[in-house]
Formats: sequence, C-alpha cells, structure tokens
Amino acid sequence: MMKQRIFLLALGALMAVLVSACSASLVNDPGSGQPTIALHTPPANLTPTPTAPPYTIGAFASNPTPNVNDSLTIYVIFHVNDGGTARGAAGASVNLNFHIYNGTPVIQLNGLVGAQQTTPDGWAAFPITYTGLTSQQPVLVDVTVSYQGQQILKRNAAFFTPVQVSPTPSPTTGG
Repeated sequence: MMKQRIFLLALGALMAVLVSACSASLVNDPGSGQPTIALHTPPANLTPTPTAPPYTIGAFASNPTPNVNDSLTIYVIFHVNDGGTARGAAGASVNLNFHIYNGTPVIQLNGLVGAQQTTPDGWAAFPITYTGLTSQQPVLVDVTVSYQGQQILKRNAAFFTPVQVSPTPSPTTGG
C-alpha cells in the first residue's frame, strides 16, 4: 500500500514535469525569421568613471604574525597619477607611525624608524628589530609621504600582530 502511494506520487511528479516541458515556448523562435539584437542607450543621468586619485599609497609587513621579540620589514609603495597612469615616484620622504586600535602609540617602534626616501619605482623599506611587544595585540601602521611640498597620510596602511610562540613539547620515550 505504501509502495503504491510512493510510486503513484513519483509518477505524478514525472507527468507534471513532462507536461510543463512540452508546453514551454521559446522566446526567440529561430524558425520565425532573423534574430534581433536590441541595443539600448543608457540613461543620461549616469555618472562617468571617477578619476583616479592624484596619489596612492600601499604598505604591508613582511611577516603578518611575527614573534613578540623579532624582526620584520614594513614595505611602502608610493605612486603618482600621471595622466591616468600610476607610476612610482622617486625621492618622496616616507615616515611611519605605529599604534594600536585605540590610537595609543607604540613608542618603542616609533623610535626605531626614521624617514626613508622612495626608490625610482616608488618603494621604501623599513627594517625593524624589536623586543617585548604585547602578544595578540595588532599593531597598525600609518604612512605619511612628503612629496613636492605636500603631505599625504594613509591611516592603517599596514598591520601586523605579534604572537608569543610556545615551545613544542618533545615526545618522550615510554617506560
């Protein structure tokens, strides 16, 4: 009795699919003539693609999760928009400012780095060796670039999170 109901239900579902498939019509019937391609002009109230900013700054840490006592390098790239094309800018002066999320400066890091000049392709590198950072406390890096009399600030351009590495226990021989 139960098997018959399941069979009849499945047969009914199959019939419904077959009937609906047979009654479907094609939107573009290839037998009715040439296909038509419709092109529509966009509304006049659309805005054009925005212009690129005059300067772009990017930065990253060589190691996003260093030890609390470690070394890393902060890399910065500075580009100038030259007629719609971004190009590296040589000779820009780059400074870093380290802080945590609430804005409190990380004094020990801020005292380790001085200004660097960008290379012809726009890069500057800041190698840093430090001790005693707080584990699991992300350090944010603000980048300030001085170029042709202008100061360009990129807040939170990079970050890294120091971690306390725990020693891995050595296996012991049983006895």
